[in-house]
Amino acid sequence: MRGTMTRRFRDMNPMPIGVVGTVLVAAVVAATLQFQSLPFVGARESYRAVFTETAGLTEGSRVEVAGVKVGTVRSLDIEGPTVVVTFGLDDAVRLGDRSTADIATETVLGTKGLRIRPAGDAPLPDRTIGVEHTSSPYQLTDALGDLTTKVRDIDTDQLGDSLRSVAGVLRNTPDDLRAALDGVSRLSRSVSSRDDDLRALLSNAEQVTGLLAERSGQINTLILDGNELLGDLVARRQAIAELSGHVSAVSKALIALVHDNEATLTPTLGKVTSVLSVLQQNSDAIGKAIDQLGPYVTQLGEAVASGPFFNSYIQNLIPAEIMQPFVNAALASRGLR
Repeated sequence: MRGTMTRRFRDMNPMPIGVVGTVLVAAVVAATLQFQSLPFVGARESYRAVFTETAGLTEGSRVEVAGVKVGTVRSLDIEGPTVVVTFGLDDAVRLGDRSTADIATETVLGTKGLRIRPAGDAPLPDRTIGVEHTSSPYQLTDALGDLTTKVRDIDTDQLGDSLRSVAGVLRNTPDDLRAALDGVSRLSRSVSSRDDDLRALLSNAEQVTGLLAERSGQINTLILDGNELLGDLVARRQAIAELSGHVSAVSKALIALVHDNEATLTPTLGKVTSVLSVLQQNSDAIGKAIDQLGPYVTQLGEAVASGPFFNSYIQNLIPAEIMQPFVNAALASRGLR
């Protein structure tokens, strides 16, 4: 019987068996790697949290409870002045009506994550953590402002005296501790001596951050205007490039036109040049006539201004007494006299 089964197995086609085995192995490996993603294992509930700002939170960011990853951020949507963060939680995590959420910095590179603190016995209304129960990371302006306020309230003289008193009381301690206390004493003196400078520095930093906070709207507008200006410049550059292409095409067309009509245009341009020469000569003659007419008009004006009569001399004009006999003879020959 055993030999018969062995022969039957050997007689089977190994190709389907290999394909089925490969598929089963791939399915097992995929299920192992994506164990938490299986619909029947580690199912995740969907919740929402409302924030005033995302502060660098992105889709796929970690969701932690007590430092343990229990889900990921699924989406971020803007609703009015707030941002709604939708995230998934493991089925084992239950959020009550007093649960809180905050966006925290996870790494020194600034990676953000969502931290949840479950609280409350009643179920979370609408599976949504309200904006009053959420918080965002510290902003630079708020941090500098709080630091300035805290440091301003420190009595540096009293702090220096206290540290020096501690150093004096513990002066008889071992050498290692004495050296540390001496360092603390020197630090207190250094802080006390630079108190005014430190206060001035923090005050100036507070003023700068306050000014930047007040002008944030103007800076944002300036950046937006710069973007619009850049867009206009890009459009103008494209228009100039198109105009240059059109001018180049027109230039090539004119060159081709001149080349095709060179035999006709050359005589025409020669005639135009001749006409321009004649016009230039006439212009010069008219100019000379106008120049010579000036003195004559001046003399005529002087003659007319001498009284109710005037004397004028026209050059090369024959006198009347010489012309009279010739005129009379001409009239008589025609029977007019």
